[in-house]
Amino acid sequence: MVDGFKAFPAVKAAIDWIKELKQYADEVKDTQKRGEFMRIIGELSIELAETQISFSEQLKENYDLKEEINALKKENDRLQNPNSKPIIRDGLYYVDDDGPFCTGCYDTKRSLVRVNKTPEPMQVLGKYKCPVCKTMYNGKDA
Repeated sequence: MVDGFKAFPAVKAAIDWIKELKQYADEVKDTQKRGEFMRIIGELSIELAETQISFSEQLKENYDLKEEINALKKENDRLQNPNSKPIIRDGLYYVDDDGPFCTGCYDTKRSLVRVNKTPEPMQVLGKYKCPVCKTMYNGKDA
């Protein structure tokens, strides 16, 4: 955004220059020369307007990109440094009051995979089963 503000003096100088040309054109007595000056001033005014539009679009794009970068940095920090770390309870991981999660998947891949309750007849093998690594757990009710 700072780079954008450096261009403002140049734009102001161009506007001042156009004003001076217009004033000079007003002083010219020859109609033909005056018409030529007015045409040049008109062309310069159009170019200046186009430059200002392009400049403002670039400033907006720059601002939007900086906002996106900041949002991505925050998301990256949040993912790399979660507020709550998983704690083991009853042989399974829990994060605050959320869980249970597979200990094997988290310990090997740092992936919090929620384990599913097994059907009643299968609970003799384990009360929970990880849908990814298929490990069975005998943890308490969550």
